[in-house]
Amino acid sequence: MAGHTVAFLSEEWVQTISITGLGMLSFLVVGSRLSMPNRHKLLKVLAFFMISITVFGHFFQAMNGNWLVTEELPLHLCGISNLICCVILFVPRKQLLFEFLFYCGIIGGLQALLTPLINNYNGESYIYFQFFFRHGAIIVFPLFMRFLLGMQLQKFSWFQSFLILNVLLLVIMPLNFALGSNYMYLAQPPGVNHVLVMGEWPYYILYWEFFIVALFYGCYFIFKHRGASQSTSFFVS
Repeated sequence: MAGHTVAFLSEEWVQTISITGLGMLSFLVVGSRLSMPNRHKLLKVLAFFMISITVFGHFFQAMNGNWLVTEELPLHLCGISNLICCVILFVPRKQLLFEFLFYCGIIGGLQALLTPLINNYNGESYIYFQFFFRHGAIIVFPLFMRFLLGMQLQKFSWFQSFLILNVLLLVIMPLNFALGSNYMYLAQPPGVNHVLVMGEWPYYILYWEFFIVALFYGCYFIFKHRGASQSTSFFVS
């Protein structure tokens, strides 16, 4: 099934990004006005909502006969980030997951919102809503943990996350060839005009390596000394 592309700066893009951005900002503002225990509860509400949307999304596609192993596995970068958001509050050791989510969720989510490509879309409102909600959430989730719950970025977390991402690439690339899928767009470039997509396969992937490591470090440099003055043992691994 063909995907739906939302053209950058089109009327549709401006409307959807404005609504998504307002929702993200509102969640952070509300969280900033709560006590630390209530911040934990609010983030858990978001996690449970993401779990519900993820499970229902698979059920919805299956009931409509649109669930495809080549499209619906959580193997895109944003899908992996969404999965981390669903589980991170319920596992004892969070630091590694948080750092990977921070870099991949924020950078991956922003890229997806700037150039939206809704795969396996047939005009269903729920699929449209799910796309923008999930990509907004994977940006808000690590920002909430960083600024409002006091989670810290370790010195070489950007490089460690980059290495983990490359391990995932080594696993997902042969899986794409086996399934005939295009997870993480490692089999062919995404069908959107994007400044980071340069050349044909596999050259655009090599370019991505340089862009991604630069973006990860830039993200670390910007946010390394900025965070909540308080932290809680609940989030310390």
